[in-house]
Amino acid sequence: MNTASIKHLAIGIPIFLGLAASSLHATQVILDTTFGEGAGNVLDKSAGPAKRDDALWRSDNGDWNHGVGNTWIFNTSTGNNNVAEGGLVRTIALGGLGLTDENALSVTFTYSDWGVNPAADNLHIHLWGLVDVSSSPTSGTAELWSSAGNLWGGQTDYADFTRYNLRDGTLMALYSDSNSSTAAHIINRMKLSDTNDGTRDTVNFVLNSTGTIANYDYLVVGLARNTAGNSGEGFAIHDINITAIPEPSSLALFALAGSILFASLRRRIH
Repeated sequence: MNTASIKHLAIGIPIFLGLAASSLHATQVILDTTFGEGAGNVLDKSAGPAKRDDALWRSDNGDWNHGVGNTWIFNTSTGNNNVAEGGLVRTIALGGLGLTDENALSVTFTYSDWGVNPAADNLHIHLWGLVDVSSSPTSGTAELWSSAGNLWGGQTDYADFTRYNLRDGTLMALYSDSNSSTAAHIINRMKLSDTNDGTRDTVNFVLNSTGTIANYDYLVVGLARNTAGNSGEGFAIHDINITAIPEPSSLALFALAGSILFASLRRRIH
């Protein structure tokens, strides 16, 4: 077998395995937005908790704003209180998305962070799975007035769902700092792939939870700042994509099979 044939073989095997794996385990996009919609079509700023059937991102009359003419949501507040640091939340219905064995989430977003000491302006990312018990379209899913990066479940309608923190799959208790306010990840210490051009980073992380994403009826995505009282700080999120990832052990079996096949073919060649 000539050198050209060997090169084509080496390239072809991973492609084949990738196609085989994807045919059995497809990722499912849960949310994909650039915040590029017109004013009033992205963010709802109104009192009360985020609700089950909210069509837009929600903040509680706080300092999250949609950039008119820009594809981002930003917060330039400098205080360390619930107006400056309150949550930005989106509740997503998972029914009808075709979820089956996906047991991890990939959350990718692009952000800018600037000011006197942007490293101290931390972003807390909350991811919860809700199981419907007796909810209605107006059932509260998350309170929006917390501070210091925290986020809690809806106070009035807490029993309308069974709530799980997807950080570790623990059952959430009302106003319990041990598992309700604990973020899935914090921007300054999460596992990330980070490319920096001076003002903008692209961050990716995979969150594994107990069971599969299909076990939940709703996904709550919450962003909350912890400014630590610094002045002159600002944060903007430019886009966000949330994808459910298939159970990885099956994909690993494909990779192992590929390694064995490739090694066998190399022995034949030599």
